Amino acid sequence: MSRRIPVDERWFALALVLLPGCEGEIAALFSLAFGTALGAWMVSRDRQNRALYAAENLRHAIATGQQRDIEMNLRKQLALAAAGEAVSVERQWLARAQLGGLLVAEWRLDEAREIYGADDTGLSPHLQALANFGRHELAILTGTPDEQRLAKIIEDRDNCLGHVPPRYRELVADAWRALEGLCLVRMGRAREAGPLLERGLSSLAYNPARVVYLFHLGQAYEHLGERQLAAETYEQATKAFPGTRLASEAKSRQLALVDGQHGEGMFRRMLPETPVGSGLVPAKAKGPRDEPQD
Repeated sequence: MSRRIPVDERWFALALVLLPGCEGEIAALFSLAFGTALGAWMVSRDRQNRALYAAENLRHAIATGQQRDIEMNLRKQLALAAAGEAVSVERQWLARAQLGGLLVAEWRLDEAREIYGADDTGLSPHLQALANFGRHELAILTGTPDEQRLAKIIEDRDNCLGHVPPRYRELVADAWRALEGLCLVRMGRAREAGPLLERGLSSLAYNPARVVYLFHLGQAYEHLGERQLAAETYEQATKAFPGTRLASEAKSRQLALVDGQHGEGMFRRMLPETPVGSGLVPAKAKGPRDEPQD
């Protein structure tokens, strides 16, 4: 039987970004919101192990179906802020980013849109980057991304990185690479998307929405005819956030590939929100001397 994780342990990592005077406080906010444990390295040594333990607990909660406690606590923070309680802007937007990631992972996209619909007037650059990241993610998953969307992601990434301490910049950049890769997959540009998603996934190790990125990386591999890589990646997606819609879809795709089936056009028809005109249709399985076809 799995151990039930105390809520206060889960939220220790969240509190780190509110500690005054911590080295790299802005980077800690980014790293925790994007779902990594990097924040542990930006506080005193005696807190590092506790922060890493809290981050692991967050992941364990998702793996064992205890994410409702996480959602309730995040919504409570936002409700307190809406009621006029003294909840800092930083805490509010970190809660929005984390709750948004959870809702996206569960494919509750309309609810996620409401979370990111809050007024962002006057936000500091790093908080604005959190809002931009979440809104781009939603726009990619619910619309038809194009070159304009891709260019805006790159612009917001560059603006974001200008406010991240150099020693942590590459990790935050990886999160944006994953987002860019997600956009490219949905645009039908699987060959370009693959390397970005492969590299960026490491920065989303503790992010609930990791299942979304794994699923789309599997789609990219499938499109390129890399059936074994696709099946392996879909298997990872099934374990990233069990019980979610994408985890179930990933399991179906994995079984289809293992059984030798290859349902043409599955990417376009699988999810209602997937753009009909994406053009991302799986390629034939690669032979020993075949080259992937775009």
